[in-house]
Amino acid sequence: MSWTSANGREITDEMIDRWRKSYEQGEFPEDERTVGGVIMGRPPLLTDKSPAHGTPS
Repeated sequence: MSWTSANGREITDEMIDRWRKSYEQGEFPEDERTVGGVIMGRPPLLTDKSPAHGTPS
């Protein structure tokens, strides 16, 4: 199966599986690039209500 991204790139199941394996090992997939800066740390939890994560107090 495959999908087309907003910029027209074809995304395949094989690509997603390769990315998943890299991320699970704490690595960035080879031959890939990021469109933004790297943010260290974990994303906020759904249950995190602190203003630091953008939730109104």
